[in-house]
Amino acid sequence: MQIIATFEHSSLLEIALTELEEKKVASIYAVPLDLRKREPRLLDSIHRADGVSFIDKGMIFAFLFSTVGASKGFVWQGGPIIWGIVGAVIGFIVGIILSWVIYLIKREKNQTQIKQGKKGEVVVVVTCEEGQASVVEDILWDHRALGLARTR
Repeated sequence: MQIIATFEHSSLLEIALTELEEKKVASIYAVPLDLRKREPRLLDSIHRADGVSFIDKGMIFAFLFSTVGASKGFVWQGGPIIWGIVGAVIGFIVGIILSWVIYLIKREKNQTQIKQGKKGEVVVVVTCEEGQASVVEDILWDHRALGLARTR
């Protein structure tokens, strides 16, 4: 039977592995995962999207500013159509700038976490007898495993 678990790289993981060795488990295999070293691409393609979009806020602000511009355009020189278009353009630019600033802040936060030495997760594969499986699972859960799976 194999039990597969993921952990954050911490001293609790080391304690769990030591306890498993003391219980004379047949085989323990731990593999640390590397963190992303490259920045993700900024623009998405049709086949790959990462959830980062600059147009969302731009469209929302374009709608808001064009509505205000069109309603004020009835009073201002130039008319509602001109001021609605001007409001849409200004709102779109404001939304894209806001999205860009939020993206830069999040990216800087992620970069500081990498510079501070944040380590990736560790995958632990434990091979044991059927009777030891519940003991192994308890040890792994007690030492804060992020996830756990049992295979035969």
